Amino acid sequence: MTRGTQEVLHLQSRAYPLHHRSPGTALELVAVPGHGELQPVVGGLKSLAYNPDSTIEIDLTAVIGRSVSLPGAEILACHARILTAGTVLVVYALRHERDLRELALPELDALDSQVNRTLREADATILTAVLAASVSSGLVQGIALRPDLALSGGQSPIDRQSARYNCHFVTQDPPWASDARVPELISGPDCRILLPYTYAWDCDPATPLDELLTMTEPTDIAVAQQSLLVGALIAGRWVLADLAHGHPESTDVHAFRRFLDGLWADFHHLDAYRIESTQTHRASYLSARQVIGLDDTQERADKLLGYVSNSLLAASSQRAEALDARLNRVAAALTVVSAASFGLDIAVFVLPQVSLATKLGVVVGLVGMAVSCLMAVIVPRVRRAPGEVPRRRYWSPRV
Repeated sequence: MTRGTQEVLHLQSRAYPLHHRSPGTALELVAVPGHGELQPVVGGLKSLAYNPDSTIEIDLTAVIGRSVSLPGAEILACHARILTAGTVLVVYALRHERDLRELALPELDALDSQVNRTLREADATILTAVLAASVSSGLVQGIALRPDLALSGGQSPIDRQSARYNCHFVTQDPPWASDARVPELISGPDCRILLPYTYAWDCDPATPLDELLTMTEPTDIAVAQQSLLVGALIAGRWVLADLAHGHPESTDVHAFRRFLDGLWADFHHLDAYRIESTQTHRASYLSARQVIGLDDTQERADKLLGYVSNSLLAASSQRAEALDARLNRVAAALTVVSAASFGLDIAVFVLPQVSLATKLGVVVGLVGMAVSCLMAVIVPRVRRAPGEVPRRRYWSPRV
């Protein structure tokens, strides 16, 4: 289909943090119940200048087209890009009936937000089914879930709260000027930052989609890193809230550690883009991460997760102290029982000629003493409930 040069191609790139491992070769068909079969193919980040980084590309156009409709727009394509660094990018290519070039920037931003909300609600079940099929087929392996997702019961790897997205408007000679609140940044020659997460690209919208995805890779890598950090912030807040409400036993320290290991490994894997990408793409990447405040988010996540780690260590120490106290009580109880048994043996030895009543009295006395000692040792002291204030008599002056 031939498109005019004044048309606008609307791209939305949504990033889902998903800490996983994926095979690089021998990709088989993925059967999605109710949606047919999908053929994953091996791709790569083509904007890298040095070390190649592979991806797994899945064309979801047919699956999405059968189930998702967008009033006033046509879904030209939908692709899932599974990155090596634990992130999935879902990219939509849209064409609108109205001429987007006639819209002012606030109207353009409002339209994009509405489209994103509509698509996220419409494709949630489909993406969950596709990801579940990918996991069951072995295409995606070793998922480390966020703690609240792992304990929610659904075991859903789709982390909608942490998802972040970029929008791109591809047209020749884009008419929109950058928002006045956006700092003046030197980005790539074809990239104009209109708003944080909103970009205009001076390019022919009829360009093949693979080339357009390569063009937008640097900004999408930045938003993928942002989604990873947002997921870390949400996980950290969840763990702190659980500890604050006095439920440390529900927090799996080792699972949280594995989650954080995957988080920082994936984040720094993507962070290598700043030194691995080509000069043109590197400029767009550095500008994008600056305008969305990625470094500030990383600093906040680092501080919060450091605080969470200290709190978890304190909770672990408290649990260890409680366990030591229980073990000490058990050891003391065993000592009392051994002493009572030894005392009984002595009584039987030194009092061989006494009457049966005397022997029974000694035995009962020793057993009673042992039981009393056991109760005093084993039964824990009654602790005052948190927040309970002891009753005191206060003197109140009369006014």
